[in-house]
Amino acid sequence: MAIIKPNNNTISAITALPAAVDVGSLVLIKTQTASNVSNVIFDHGTSDVVFDNTYKCYLLNVHRAYGATDDQKIRIKTRISGSDSSSAFRQQAMYHTYNGSTSTNPASAPNNDKLFQISGTIRNSSPEYFQGQFFFYGIGESTRMVMTGQGAYKNSSGYHHNEAFSSGVDNDETVNGIKIDMASGNIYGTFSLYGITT
Repeated sequence: MAIIKPNNNTISAITALPAAVDVGSLVLIKTQTASNVSNVIFDHGTSDVVFDNTYKCYLLNVHRAYGATDDQKIRIKTRISGSDSSSAFRQQAMYHTYNGSTSTNPASAPNNDKLFQISGTIRNSSPEYFQGQFFFYGIGESTRMVMTGQGAYKNSSGYHHNEAFSSGVDNDETVNGIKIDMASGNIYGTFSLYGITT
């Protein structure tokens, strides 16, 4: 049996990534772990957070979020220069729910006073909670910022919610912060903000 020897036995040749893999396009900016706090805030210029044209868009990954109070909605508000924005938004969410035997048809859930709010409510007694990803386009720029994303969670009746959503600002403005909280009560979860360079 012939033994084939590599042409290059260097460590870099053995560990080199294929040319198609770009390890620099997703950059972790900051992770915050919330444990029974009123909100989680990412503001430009605070604790290494940057919202400007450094990145093409931003990704917020939400892991195991839930409220200190059962049956509450998680939501996202925009911020401008360190304060909550009072802008109007146009959110649409398409969702299904399923309880093991019955499911619903897709439905629209507009919400015009926050950038985002889930259609249902999150139970806080089982380790299923809310998991989701949010992509922000135009945040940190003078434009009409847009957010898209998806999420999954269960409510206190055991219905599994699967949602896809988007939202946009109605006015040209420079949104440079986001605040995540519950409609009532404190919040738990892990929130990681990434910049996407390409």
